[in-house]
Amino acid sequence: MHNGQMKQYNIHITSKMTGLSQHTLRAWEKRYSIVNPKRNVSKHRVYNENEVELLRKLNDLCSLGYSISQLKEKSLNELNELLNESGVETTTQSPHMINTDPVFIQQSLDHLLLALEGYRLDVLSHEFYNIKMKLSLRDLALQVISPLLGAVGRKIMEGTLTIAQEHALSSIIKFHLGQFIYKGREEKKRSGKLFVLTTPEGDYHEFGILLASLLCSHYNHNFFFLGPNMPLDSLIQASKSIEADEIILGTTEFNNSPGGASLEDYITKALTGIGKDKKLLVGGSGFFDLSKLTSKSNFSFLPSLNHLDHYLANT
Repeated sequence: MHNGQMKQYNIHITSKMTGLSQHTLRAWEKRYSIVNPKRNVSKHRVYNENEVELLRKLNDLCSLGYSISQLKEKSLNELNELLNESGVETTTQSPHMINTDPVFIQQSLDHLLLALEGYRLDVLSHEFYNIKMKLSLRDLALQVISPLLGAVGRKIMEGTLTIAQEHALSSIIKFHLGQFIYKGREEKKRSGKLFVLTTPEGDYHEFGILLASLLCSHYNHNFFFLGPNMPLDSLIQASKSIEADEIILGTTEFNNSPGGASLEDYITKALTGIGKDKKLLVGGSGFFDLSKLTSKSNFSFLPSLNHLDHYLANT
């Protein structure tokens, strides 16, 4: 309560605060009467703080494997009990409070690495969940996951972590971020640019485009995550079928295209195939001759995640 009156949020803000799409919010209201938000003078839905907290906890439990039909009649206390039983800390912190304290972020990174080193995957998942609930998607991508992956890569080179541990971390991250990455077409906005995210054929390293998808979601851009290892013909066909405006192509130095095709050749043919009205944004550490591509009007090189962040923030 604030000054005797509970805060209210429109459906757009409620979607951001709960992690639920606007489509899901409307569907849950219509099918299950989970909440019945009031309408403002413009007849638009407005949600109070208690409703936002309830929806957030329902989404948390659904991400852990519960179905909404199992949860629809449970009280807030019962939902908290289920979360506690699942090893998830419940909190009275307002869901719009974002923790950007560098000490908290560094401690979180230390805890994640310790859990990974000890093969404590349950602790790793629990810790990652709590971090996810306290940070914006942008901070999660730039301040936690990106430096975490860098640290893990260095430890693998040193021999203190194994590829198996890296794969376990990858699975846990994808599990917790699935709600932001794998979105149905009905959840996309009807206006604005549409991005597709992928890597070239032969490049199976998807963390770059996973983080890029978090940034797209943070800035509320339409996007489709197509996954890694995309054959050139399929990329061109998909971009036209989906009617994408821009393609984010993540690359790494480990690209190994079939037939020995070079990354530069893949990019050049992609630029021709998608047409001049669509833009190709290439990022990452892949090897290609940038000087031969900068003259292309529909090509942009974004060498780091921070460059992509700046681009998306101003698009």
